[in-house]
Amino acid sequence: MIYDVYYTTGGGPWVNAGTDTWVNLWMELIAPKLEVTPILLLHRNKPEGHEDYEFPIEAHWHGDDIEKFEELCDGARRINILHGHYTPMKVIDDNMHKIHSNILHNSVDHIIKSQFGTDASFVQHPYMDSKWEKSINDVSKHSIWVGLYNLLIENKNIPNFYEFKHNLELSDSNKIGFTARSEGRKNPRYLDGLPSILFTNSNHFKVVWKKGMKMDTSKMKIYHYKPEFKDIFYNMDWGLSHSCFTYEPFGYSIFEAVDYGKLPILHSTWCKDFKYPYRASSKKEFSDIYTKLINTSYEEKNKWFLSLRKMMKDNFTDKNRWINKLLDIYNI
Repeated sequence: MIYDVYYTTGGGPWVNAGTDTWVNLWMELIAPKLEVTPILLLHRNKPEGHEDYEFPIEAHWHGDDIEKFEELCDGARRINILHGHYTPMKVIDDNMHKIHSNILHNSVDHIIKSQFGTDASFVQHPYMDSKWEKSINDVSKHSIWVGLYNLLIENKNIPNFYEFKHNLELSDSNKIGFTARSEGRKNPRYLDGLPSILFTNSNHFKVVWKKGMKMDTSKMKIYHYKPEFKDIFYNMDWGLSHSCFTYEPFGYSIFEAVDYGKLPILHSTWCKDFKYPYRASSKKEFSDIYTKLINTSYEEKNKWFLSLRKMMKDNFTDKNRWINKLLDIYNI
């Protein structure tokens, strides 16, 4: 049987990041239209509690059978990377000549190097290698970038899309909500001492930020992230979204915040050509913007909220464009 391998580190039953969302959308919208049989290979262990989950295409977990995983890569016509590791992996090294496409969900250089000169507390990451990232793109026939800023690697840009489903009016609450992973570039430290509610990995947040960084969490309420509770959290009483993420590639959570009627505080690097007054690039700037917002009229905030939502809808909701551009690569 002739088949193509689609290699990923995430997706399926456990949605923990934008990359997982992208892979799941790929399975739903792209996989049924592929001309050559697709086999999904997930280079991770199967998450507990999801043993009965059924993928829409044939799928194998690396942790279940390493030899089978490698055998399928060896026998594939092509390897398409949906989301790869940021550090060398043997199964990819052994099949470099088969890499047809590589989806870039972020850039190591932007994740790490761009943080020098900011007020970030740490910038190193033990599992990221920019040389490896570049080598994969050098051998890949199609390098595909899904983000909104200009990447330092030559690529074909196919931005993500978002479907607005709620279109709620702007909340009049001045409480801040945070719906992201507790990693450095998401800047959870900006919430130090501010009234806020968080939907994140509570264990990681408490170890790294509350205990490690000594953040003042006295005005915070932290809810442990579980995908099935997302809708409940977004419908809680909060109106300002901490969406101030350093070099956020796309930002599903930013779009979701607007969809649910929350006004984002954005980072200066996100869609920087769009005129928007509520931006920050440091903890102090974030605090200043928050102070400004709680003293700003609802009418003024709503004006910018509607402008932002219109920009999003005008530029990032074309699902068919996304589908067709990807199929043009996979079905060559």
